[in-house]
Amino acid sequence: MGAFWGTRVMEIVKKHDSGGLIWKRIKLTSTRKANAKTRLRRVWQNEAVLKACGTSDASNSPGVSSNTETCTGAVKNE
Repeated sequence: MGAFWGTRVMEIVKKHDSGGLIWKRIKLTSTRKANAKTRLRRVWQNEAVLKACGTSDASNSPGVSSNTETCTGAVKNE
């Protein structure tokens, strides 16, 4: 989990009053850092589930749908 090691500033995109987008640098507090790590873990977990479902679906014949139902249920429960 070294994605944020040594980083003290986080850059975010905000809407500007004139309608454009601007990059804003904000301090990376411990709370923001923890939230970002949690969000990253969730994304990685979802990607792993989708990858596993893709490989299991590809290995089955087109007529068999038992793994597809299991993978679809796993993604919905996340």
